[in-house]
Amino acid sequence: MARSSDAQNTHAAAPVKQAARVAQKLAHKLACADALAAGRGLALTTLRRQVYTLIAQSERPVGAYELLAALEPQRGRVPPTTVYRVLDFLVEHGFVHRIESKNAFFACCQMGEPHQSQFLMCDACGETVEIPGDALAAQLSKSAPAHGFEVHHQVVELSGLCAACKRAHA
Repeated sequence: MARSSDAQNTHAAAPVKQAARVAQKLAHKLACADALAAGRGLALTTLRRQVYTLIAQSERPVGAYELLAALEPQRGRVPPTTVYRVLDFLVEHGFVHRIESKNAFFACCQMGEPHQSQFLMCDACGETVEIPGDALAAQLSKSAPAHGFEVHHQVVELSGLCAACKRAHA
């Protein structure tokens, strides 16, 4: 009987451990954001930090109107233009990426470091993973002139199914 109880306790502890890992990951992202802002002399205002936190805690890109809805209980009605200015700041200074195809935002995995990224986005659950890929970006940029094309901005977004959704659809 003790074995069954131990197995149940171990199984019940899994969500608690997962929640602790998620909280630890978010705390790390927030510490990196604070360090980046301090190192560059940027003001990470309360609103900027709240918006960054909402984006950083999500495993999928977050749209401006989702952010507005999430901010309302804490701050009351925030004008959309204010949130868009905050998002512009966060993108400009490398805290988040704009996911072009979804008109949404995703926390940067290499905050403060110049890099090119590609994004894997699950069509079923929306989970998104940033993959740093300077080599691929350079290769794509080098091939463009052969076609008479000048690259100004590069975004690579790959859509499909994440491992969990792939298993669920099998």
